[in-house]
Amino acid sequence: MILQKKHIVFITPGFPENEADTTCIPALQIYAKELQEQKNIQLSIITLHYPFTKTEYNWHKVKVIPLGFNNRKLVFKKSLVQKTLNKLHQQNPIHTLHSFWLGECALAGYKFSKKHSLKHICTLMGQDAKKGNKYANLLPLKDLKLITLSSFHQQLFLKNYNKETEIINWGLPSDFQKETTKKTIDIIGVGSLIELKRYQDFIETIALLKKDFPKIKAVLIGDGKQRKKLENLSEKLKLSQNITFKGELDYKATQEKIAQSKILLHPSSYESFGMVFAEALANNTKIVSRKTGFAKESDFWKTTNSPKGFAKLISIFFNENSTKKMTYPLIENTLKGYLKLYKNEENH
Repeated sequence: MILQKKHIVFITPGFPENEADTTCIPALQIYAKELQEQKNIQLSIITLHYPFTKTEYNWHKVKVIPLGFNNRKLVFKKSLVQKTLNKLHQQNPIHTLHSFWLGECALAGYKFSKKHSLKHICTLMGQDAKKGNKYANLLPLKDLKLITLSSFHQQLFLKNYNKETEIINWGLPSDFQKETTKKTIDIIGVGSLIELKRYQDFIETIALLKKDFPKIKAVLIGDGKQRKKLENLSEKLKLSQNITFKGELDYKATQEKIAQSKILLHPSSYESFGMVFAEALANNTKIVSRKTGFAKESDFWKTTNSPKGFAKLISIFFNENSTKKMTYPLIENTLKGYLKLYKNEENH
């Protein structure tokens, strides 16, 4: 007996251009790999903007169809998405459409699923839960199956749009956690150097800590519009010997640096989930952050709201000595959550 595979189609604004492109939405990459390995699943991916090509390709045996919109707002693109979905549906009937971000992908998925009576799931991925999301007004939210990534994310969306959502965390493979690496970096920061991430607080925290720990060693991984401003602030506060700006690194190199670090300092004011939190825990790296994403106070994770508070918590961690392995969200639980939704035959 031949097992009939369920055809799941992702619609996303972006996806890796090849298997070496490890920095493009790592959480989605990890999930797509895990889903593709299921014997009863056939996964296809439509990506609207990135990569900047219109040539179909395979990614870890997954068919990826890039539409090459390149972040342009073109009149024809809505019909092209529908034509592409229609062609896929004719080639191999779609069981479930899964869109990412409550935006144009969700709108495309909703329209096609409505027309063809298909299951449609939308995962909110970030700031789409904030006020001012025009697609939240364009779409009939009461008719949509929406997924948020943490309690923080869920409560914010409920407050802003009065719509209940289900929480499914992202996760990492169970073999992600390696033997403890030698911790040669005191503090690490990882993320886009943009205003939302509040890396000025990171610099100011290191300045405060330097008073008690003159040789403190910090590394900041990431790039963005605020990089020059942050480098200038670091120089102004005489931290050039204490903070190293690494720019953007590939995923493997980033994980190596996290593993070498004692503490992740993540001052961001907003995270829907915070994949870097999971990565820190998996690398046995303690966390000091604001209470955002899936932040949860524990022996390894403390939250507060200011450079002064960050410095105080980090000082406490510096004086502790724990070799106990940390727990982190697992991709197998992410998979279980979504497979349950894909399997559910109730009409949407």
